[in-house]
Amino acid sequence: MHSHSGGVHFRSKPTVDLAERLRQGRMTAVCLCHTGDGPVIRRNADNHVVTARSPGPGELWRHTQARLDFFDGMIRAQGLRRVLNAGDLEAAHRDRAPAIVQTIEGSQFLEARIERVAEVYRRGVRHLQLVHFFRSELGDNQTESPDQGGLTSMGRQVIAECNRLGIVVDTAHGTMRLVEQAAAVCRTPLLLSHTAVTRQPGPRSRLVSREHAMAIAQTGGVVGIWAIAPTFESLPAFVDGIARAVDAVGVDHVGLGSDVGGAPRNAWPDYGDFPVVVRLLRAKGFGAEEIGKLVGGNYVRVFNASVRAA
Repeated sequence: MHSHSGGVHFRSKPTVDLAERLRQGRMTAVCLCHTGDGPVIRRNADNHVVTARSPGPGELWRHTQARLDFFDGMIRAQGLRRVLNAGDLEAAHRDRAPAIVQTIEGSQFLEARIERVAEVYRRGVRHLQLVHFFRSELGDNQTESPDQGGLTSMGRQVIAECNRLGIVVDTAHGTMRLVEQAAAVCRTPLLLSHTAVTRQPGPRSRLVSREHAMAIAQTGGVVGIWAIAPTFESLPAFVDGIARAVDAVGVDHVGLGSDVGGAPRNAWPDYGDFPVVVRLLRAKGFGAEEIGKLVGGNYVRVFNASVRAA
């Protein structure tokens, strides 16, 4: 439900044959995204992502347009399918055709221009994350001091536009208050694409409490568990994290938010290892139907509900 595989942030050409890695792993699709605030964030000496500077006028919109061009080229070169409509994920699975749900992580490219949601929709985006690390006009994020009261008026307008067009609404990186307010206005199930569920998240942590995760589940939505270190140092530890999330919110509301390419270290760095994840889930005691939900079925349900709502 969340991937940065293949150099999507800044590279001029893909660094990975994603289609081949999906085939190798017997996978159908990933939600592939660039970061809307990528040019202005950096990792510091402690490996924390921080804002390095403020963007220039129009800079983040130009960045997103360039990344949309990158996606077009990657899809052509690798023979990937672009998932656009309800039923497309099931069709790709049936045909064993590698596919992507085109995604943007953070809506800073909007620059207060709501019409840009429709523009990225025309370019193939079907999954939009409201906030990321750089301060957003849409609402508060988990890693900065919350000072906007959660979801802003602009954030509510963007959710309404996503519902109108048919775009998955992703609240990853948002504060719990933002999630609760988004749940009150969104007409479709919410996604929280990549995190982990813990008993007591620390200050400015990207992890979420059971209550935070339940706010997503109560919309019919899904929480994606990431595989990044140091949260999870191995694939068995990652699967343990999936099991804890299922204990917290139920098997219908958990999915895979691998975050491949999103951090320097990942317990699941290569989608060719997907069969290992499935075997570990089976060894953990999950049955075939439950595994089907966790590894894709839950996301398919949210995707189809979101695009059909339009």
